[in-house]
Amino acid sequence: MDSYALCPCGSGKKVKFCCQAILPEMARIEKLQENNQPRMALQVIDKLLKEHPQNAWLNNQRAIALIADHRHEEARDGLVAFLRKNPEHPLSNALLAVSMLEIEPIESCKKVIHRAFLKSMAAEPRIVSILTSRLVDHFLATGHSMAARQHMAVVLRLENENERQQTLMAMLEFDSSTWVPYPIRGAHPLPAYVPGEAVAAQFKKAQRLFVHACFSEAADLLEQVADQEPNSAELFHTIGLMRAWDGDELRAAAAMHRAAQLYPDRDRAIDVEAIAQLLQRGRGDDRVVTRVRTYETESLSKLLTRLDNEDRLSRAELSEAAADEGMVAAYDILDRALPGLSELEKATLDTLPRSIGQLHLYDAIEAEEVPAVAEVIAVEGDRLEQASKIIESAAGELIARAKLPSGEVDEDGELNEFSAEDLKLTENAYFPPQTPPRLRNTLRKQFVETRIQQTWLESPLAALGGRSPLQASGDPSSQVALEASLRVFDAILDRQGVILDQAPLRERLQLPAEAAVVLQSADADLNAYSVSQLLRVDSAPLSDELFEKVLQRAMVVKHSRFGHRVLSEFLTRRPELVAKRPQEAEQAHVTLSDLCSRSLRDQEALDWLEKGFQFTKSHSNAFETLLMWKLREISLRARDPETPEFRALLLEIWNYYGAKLPAVRARLDEFVRALKIDPPWQSTILTPQTVGVGEKAVWGAETEETSSAEKKLWLPD
Repeated sequence: MDSYALCPCGSGKKVKFCCQAILPEMARIEKLQENNQPRMALQVIDKLLKEHPQNAWLNNQRAIALIADHRHEEARDGLVAFLRKNPEHPLSNALLAVSMLEIEPIESCKKVIHRAFLKSMAAEPRIVSILTSRLVDHFLATGHSMAARQHMAVVLRLENENERQQTLMAMLEFDSSTWVPYPIRGAHPLPAYVPGEAVAAQFKKAQRLFVHACFSEAADLLEQVADQEPNSAELFHTIGLMRAWDGDELRAAAAMHRAAQLYPDRDRAIDVEAIAQLLQRGRGDDRVVTRVRTYETESLSKLLTRLDNEDRLSRAELSEAAADEGMVAAYDILDRALPGLSELEKATLDTLPRSIGQLHLYDAIEAEEVPAVAEVIAVEGDRLEQASKIIESAAGELIARAKLPSGEVDEDGELNEFSAEDLKLTENAYFPPQTPPRLRNTLRKQFVETRIQQTWLESPLAALGGRSPLQASGDPSSQVALEASLRVFDAILDRQGVILDQAPLRERLQLPAEAAVVLQSADADLNAYSVSQLLRVDSAPLSDELFEKVLQRAMVVKHSRFGHRVLSEFLTRRPELVAKRPQEAEQAHVTLSDLCSRSLRDQEALDWLEKGFQFTKSHSNAFETLLMWKLREISLRARDPETPEFRALLLEIWNYYGAKLPAVRARLDEFVRALKIDPPWQSTILTPQTVGVGEKAVWGAETEETSSAEKKLWLPD
């Protein structure tokens, strides 16, 4: 090295006046580390440390070697001793956090991690990025969505270009994840808070902590500021965001509830209150846990025979992923006996069984001496106990509770958690496999309608002080909380693909229509708007250029009602844009049909399929693409296979498309066998009656006898 270059030990001195005497040994240590020979490196380092005990480079290289050799406690102890005399050293602070993460749970060493953020972010961005990524994984695994997303943004700021692209894609995937309620998805810009002179210094310290991702420490300082400025909505909103980004949802919710009470802007107050209610759901007293109770069995084959004969168990099909994990069978556990065929034809929502849990069975792993097990999965409390009794009664002596090595009964494992209020809203009727498709579809629609028009409206909610939405309606002091509760309900339904028509509910709850968000300029940055604000954007007056940006955001956000509104406007009111982007327009027809199908709006879904078919026909007329439209239609019409339209469509595909692509007929045969219906092409006398496929007529089925037409059998080719 140049004798007058800065020394690599980080002392700030020139090499000539610092570590020049040991440069050859330093080079040797680096080579050993690079070749993954940590123990050899440690021998050289420990020898040098006897002569240079406070050399920062040697101490850090020793920690790196110990971490590489999985001796994390030794690395921690050495770094702690060094940092007592050198508390500001960036690399040492970062390495201490790395070693602590391998020893302690993340919650126990968060202060060490935040100290590394504060001391090491500028000098050691790569290590800090790795630490932050570990926090992202932790928050995702524990369901702290806002904290996970904000730490992704920190990683994005620290990484190189290649890593930035990967992180950006992960953030986009997160923002489009329908498993995360839409009000807490996406970015949440800090509100514009201007501190008074008396608290300006404290606020500046909090800003520095925020920039270094030390969110809990920043919130602690801001709470001291709030003691002096207790009426600032923006301040409490900021505190709430900091707590949420730290994964402390209950304290975040408390701060945001306070902000919602203080905001004079009603729409802003509703936005913040909705986030507060979502953060609070499933935490504290509202928390409900799904648990796993494990049983062992010596004869899985005998157990399966008994379970198949239990009338409160319904065997489910195994997915490939489940089979790959070693699962051999799965059952739904029902609260009552499965109805017979005659009972199913008269079934109502009240008479259908409810699923109270699942049973998963795994085969033994002899090489690892792991026995075959049966896992009962249900919500803790009555459901878990009832489900367990059903399994124990059906299995008898073939199963026994799993035991720990100590001989004690294994405790029930925790699978996931959610809000107690979600139990009623997410409960669904169980449809046995033999349920007629028409009845299944009809009852599903009734179930959704009942949940919207009765279950939610009449259920007591903690956010409304234990009152139901109907009881809180008309109370001026509860308007913001009620509006926010409606938004939370919309988020729950959206996760299930249901498009909620809010107008009837707003009328019953005496709530005004939502205020539209108006974009003021053509270059508006839509990323600066929350998802809740985007949903209220008035897109009608926008230019095509700005509307395209809204359309792109709608595709990322994936909110059912928002996507339905924007895509409908794209296809029906933006002809120049459709002409400019025909491929996107074709896909828009598909997406709209899918949105309506998931929301059980069957006729509207069929209408969009027909419009998409005609659009393709007028633009490309590709045979395979037209066939795909028909296959989508037949899949949708299969919900009610008794209609004449379904029968006619089957014949149309068989006769016209199957004649040119024989594989289509094979697929149709499989399809009708799965539906357990008679193939119309085998039981119908065919005549020269046409089924319209554009200008090409194909022979179709005549369903009634006529004396005026001669009967002929149509043959392909």
